Amino acid sequence: MMFLVILWCSLIAASSSEAKRKDDLEIVVEYKPASCSRKARTGDVVSVHYTGMLENGKMFDSSLTEGREPIKFELGRGRVIRGWEEGIKGMCVGEKRKLIIPPHLGYGKQGAANVIPPDSYLIFTTELINIDQKPFLDFKGLAQIITWPALAVILVYYLYKKAKDQVKPKATKEKKEHAKKSKRR
Repeated sequence: MMFLVILWCSLIAASSSEAKRKDDLEIVVEYKPASCSRKARTGDVVSVHYTGMLENGKMFDSSLTEGREPIKFELGRGRVIRGWEEGIKGMCVGEKRKLIIPPHLGYGKQGAANVIPPDSYLIFTTELINIDQKPFLDFKGLAQIITWPALAVILVYYLYKKAKDQVKPKATKEKKEHAKKSKRR
C-alpha cells in the first residue's frame, strides 16, 4: 500500500513539473561575472549575442555567425519576443544565460515563417554585451509627446479663427441692410 502512495505522489510531482515546463520561462545562468555594477532593466538599450535553436537542436539563427553584430533593442518596448524580454532583465554585462522559452512566450501558434514551426519551444544561449542606460530626460521622446498636442491646438485655433472670420462678414452685412431699411423709413 505504501508503495502505491509513493508511486502516486511521484506521478503527481512528475506531471506538475511537466506542466511547469510547458508554461514557464526557464533561465539557466551559465556564467555570471564576479562583479556586476548594473543589471539590465526596463528602458535600457541592451546589446546581446545569441544563438537560437529548436528543441531538436536545429539552429535557426545566431548573431555569432561571421560579420554579424549583437542584436540591440530597448527592454520593455516589445521589440523582441516576450521570453527574451523576461530572460534578459536582470542580466549583468558579460553574463551568459540559456533561455528555454515556451511557445506562448515565443512565436506561439503561428510560428515564424518556415523557420520556426507553430507551438515550438525555443532554446537561446545569450550573452549580454552592453547596457546603454536610457537618459533621464529623453528629448526625442519628449518632442514626440509634445508635437501632436501642439499641432492639435494649432489646428483648433486655425479652425476657430476661420469660423469666427466667416461669421463676422454676415453680421456686418445684416447690420448694413438693417441700416438701409432704417434710412428708408
